[in-house]
Amino acid sequence: MTVRANGLFGVGNPVLAAELVQALPGTVVADPEDIGSAVRIALRSHRREHRGYERTGSTPTVTS
Repeated sequence: MTVRANGLFGVGNPVLAAELVQALPGTVVADPEDIGSAVRIALRSHRREHRGYERTGSTPTVTS
């Protein structure tokens, strides 16, 4: 089973993950920031501009 804790930064995703680890034996937590850091280290020679994890390539559209 895969559980994805998706939410805004600062709303408690790591707290939820810690609770799941305690409640479900054998749980593995994969933090996207850790995975992104590992990929960036592995691809160090292909340096590109780092935009940050919380920023996406899209711009929200607001209409009135």
